[in-house]
Amino acid sequence: MPDYGLTPTGPNTKRLDVILDEMHTQLSEAWGVNTRKDPQSFLNHLLTNIADQLADLWAFGEDVYYSQYPTSAEGASLDYSAEYGGIVREAAAKSYYRVLCTGKDGTIIPARTIIASNTTPATQLSITENAQITSADFNTAKIIIAEPGTKSVLAVELNSELYQFEPDSTKTDAENLAGLAGVLNAAPGFTAKVEERAIVLAAEDEISSNTLIMSENLTTESVGSVITFSTVEDGDILIPPGVVTKIQMAVAGLESVTNVGGYIAGRKAETDTELRQSYIDKIYNRSSSMAESIRSAILEQVQGVSTCTVYENYTNLVDEYGRYPHSVEVVADGEFDEILLAQVILNTKAGGINTYGSREIDLPGLYGEPITIRYNKPVPVYIWFKVVVFMNGSTNAPTNYVDLIEGIITEWMDGLSAGDDVAPQTIIHKLYAMIPGVDYFDIYLSSTEDEVALPSEYPDRRVEITDRQKAYTSPGRIEVTLGG
Repeated sequence: MPDYGLTPTGPNTKRLDVILDEMHTQLSEAWGVNTRKDPQSFLNHLLTNIADQLADLWAFGEDVYYSQYPTSAEGASLDYSAEYGGIVREAAAKSYYRVLCTGKDGTIIPARTIIASNTTPATQLSITENAQITSADFNTAKIIIAEPGTKSVLAVELNSELYQFEPDSTKTDAENLAGLAGVLNAAPGFTAKVEERAIVLAAEDEISSNTLIMSENLTTESVGSVITFSTVEDGDILIPPGVVTKIQMAVAGLESVTNVGGYIAGRKAETDTELRQSYIDKIYNRSSSMAESIRSAILEQVQGVSTCTVYENYTNLVDEYGRYPHSVEVVADGEFDEILLAQVILNTKAGGINTYGSREIDLPGLYGEPITIRYNKPVPVYIWFKVVVFMNGSTNAPTNYVDLIEGIITEWMDGLSAGDDVAPQTIIHKLYAMIPGVDYFDIYLSSTEDEVALPSEYPDRRVEITDRQKAYTSPGRIEVTLGG
């Protein structure tokens, strides 16, 4: 007789038929009559109802058992079980955009101010706290003479560097402004030109914040400060640069808005499947391996990072990829805050370990000294698939088999990180499971550096990806045909 309950191999629950059979057996032995003789008897109906309730209790006990493990739990039970490992489900997050807000110096933009894109449908953005347009935190400015005909020195301080121009009394204010603009053009990282009796001063880095101080004979006609807005809706919402131009809630002193630079990608709340997948990645935050700990910390703390790979050179020599001795290289993909990424790397890596990469972020050290953190973004490699499906003829293929194949391949490819090779045979079992009636699949590959260039041939069955590359595909790069 099999053992029921919690066995060494896990729970073994009693089914309804087993419970009912045991009850009949025990009663038949106790009463000396066959209680199974009349299936329509009152006793049989009574025992069946009781057995059904007992079977539900067995099933409930089995559900409770499996709810304790991230691989089998669902919903709230999955959240509770993941907490044992210090992992929580990623909540829904908004996408963040840097917006150049132009207006009068000192203008306060109140919390919950709504701006929107000029697209159809429009995407709305807002801020949760008050923000200010100020010359102490500016990106662009229009500078004018406050005292017409002034003979005093025209002076502008940019990021603590002083620039001066001695006005010529024989020249007009516009000509003297042009002279000051020429001096300001020597300021590194800025451009200055005269438009309609005003100097238009602009930082070359369109998302930078800078400090502007002027002499009393100068003032600003308008100032542009970069302020971070978030989308009203949650999710990874992509807006092209320069299309957020609508001010839907009038603010006194605010003249125009436009989004500049990149964005920090948001997300929908993690699904159960996504949480199970990320659980393994994030659990390494307790690892003694530095590379695994850095990767786990980045995935957990830096919003917008879609994939992350960390390589370590623990030798005393420069390795074949150019990494310094005793250094780590982070290859992170997605749209995210680079400063936050650099801070997480600095906080997680061991002391004395260098960072390697072409992108550099300077962070302040304990005593104000600059600490340079380096990382890389992966170089994209676009993978093109040709899938030939051979049917056995005994089972009709689902009408949406093309969509199913495209979905399986794109979902798998989206989960690859930098340095992961493209080997379709690792997911061939999923194709067979999802699409009945298939004898076999032939999958051919081609890779290009150009995302739109159609390949002329598909020579590969596997594509090797280097440490600093990442493979991408899309349904438009997957061709599915029937063979035979």
